[in-house]
Amino acid sequence: MTYFLLYVFTLILSILPLHSQACLGHALLKRQAPGLNFTLGDSQPQPPATIGYNLNHFAITVPNYNATMDFYLNALGFRHIFTVPLDDKHSISYIGYPQGGRNGTGYQTAEEMNREKNNAEGLIEILYSENASNRSAPDPNFGVGFSHLGFVVPSIEETQARLDAYNANIVKRVGAPIDENAALYYFGLPKGQFAPPQLQEVGSLFDGFLLALDPSGYLLEFQQQDP
Repeated sequence: MTYFLLYVFTLILSILPLHSQACLGHALLKRQAPGLNFTLGDSQPQPPATIGYNLNHFAITVPNYNATMDFYLNALGFRHIFTVPLDDKHSISYIGYPQGGRNGTGYQTAEEMNREKNNAEGLIEILYSENASNRSAPDPNFGVGFSHLGFVVPSIEETQARLDAYNANIVKRVGAPIDENAALYYFGLPKGQFAPPQLQEVGSLFDGFLLALDPSGYLLEFQQQDP
């Protein structure tokens, strides 16, 4: 009996921190936006047949190859893995961050990144098409389909300054509220969908976020990395 009670006590101690963290996260969000109904997911364990699945890449169609590659490689620090020219008006390129870590020691050559491509996460496939020049990035008015690429960065302020240096189109600055224009791009909500108090309450959750457009008009979201 003594051993059983000790086991139960140990089990409770191991569960309490997880429960406290979940409650704390819930309480923090409710305090930030008490009008929102925040509900934690209730997913069960992953189906065994899907273990090993991961989201490898997003693909975006762009009309200007040079401007796109310059922005992602130089402004955002992606590395060029490879390009396959289909003809003089179409090509397929892959870009991504080295998978060796965030501490500056994760350098990988293009050959190494290509070798590990199908085991990587967070890659972008750049589909260049000259014919795309008569199309724009997905229209946020539709509210359905592609929304944005999300980044986590060590310094949100330095990232904003870097994007300014590249004359990027900033949709929402760090510390600025979500206005109707940003809500249109971010949530696909038509202007006038939210009353000002609602927009202010929802927008308060995203004060620390940075929103910008890439050269083709795709929305990019930047969040501050956790310590």
